[in-house]
Amino acid sequence: MPTVKVHQTELYFARAGQGQPALLFVHGAGGDHTLWGQQLRDLAQNFTVAALDLNGHGRSPARAGDGVQTYVADVLAVLEALAAPTVLVGHSMGGAIALTVALQRPKNLIGLGLVGTGAKLKVHPQILELCQTDFERAVELVISWAFAEHADPALKDKARDSMHRNGQAALSRDFLSCSTFDVMNRLSEISVPTIVICGREDKLTPVKYSEYLQQNIPSAQLKILERAGHMAMLEQPTAIAQALQEFCEQLL
Repeated sequence: MPTVKVHQTELYFARAGQGQPALLFVHGAGGDHTLWGQQLRDLAQNFTVAALDLNGHGRSPARAGDGVQTYVADVLAVLEALAAPTVLVGHSMGGAIALTVALQRPKNLIGLGLVGTGAKLKVHPQILELCQTDFERAVELVISWAFAEHADPALKDKARDSMHRNGQAALSRDFLSCSTFDVMNRLSEISVPTIVICGREDKLTPVKYSEYLQQNIPSAQLKILERAGHMAMLEQPTAIAQALQEFCEQLL
């Protein structure tokens, strides 16, 4: 995996494919780059694709500081390393990071993909409490809310394994970061084309969150995926890859 230096610590990211625009994928709370595996494989046939491990996740060591702000620094570093017109795709907390990055208007950002996220991500108090007091119960509660009713148990295992791998400190920091995130009054400042994608059965960031994004980000488009919950990139991987491919083709 390639690396970049961010404040003297190594940040790891996966990279594959060739072609423009590039796509950079940002995982959500407790996750890492592996949750985007199918999209990387599908889209690498036509585009340069990358997915990072935010600091404190996967192979990237943690750095001190506010969660969202350190994660934004991570994304900006990989954007610079890609050195190409890039569509930034974020899931849940990753979507919050993507929105925050977009508001800074980095020069090579040409589009946004927002998957299962919102302009405000207030976290249920029970999740925040359990992240501090009972990590195993926190993981199981998140899993119980994160998938559509008929989701394959193997997909739940993949998400569960990711949270266990990254640990209690990362999950707690991530959800605390989400809980204070709010750019509801700044969406009109987003200046790049945007696609908003949401699972119809998303319980953590319901469809109304995505509808608000679409209605308040200039020229944003909305795609709702049937039979998908919050972890839509695992539940409907081909549909998300296809939606992103069509979106990128519109930018060319």
